[in-house]
Amino acid sequence: MDKERRLEELAGRLRERGYRMTPQRMAVLRALLESARHPSVEEMYRAIRPAYPMISRATVYKTIATLKELGE
Repeated sequence: MDKERRLEELAGRLRERGYRMTPQRMAVLRALLESARHPSVEEMYRAIRPAYPMISRATVYKTIATLKELGE
């Protein structure tokens, strides 16, 4: 499955659970899908922050926790 389709699938699953798909959440999903390994929350936060200076570590943690709840 290509990355864009996978991104939309994950975003759809989050929307179904009542989560708004903010640009910051989408950036977290993209960072995960684009990584060839399992980046740490801190690595993801540092990578995303230049484009989204208002993102918090909590957003990264919560997004990952929600994905884990979904079995991802």
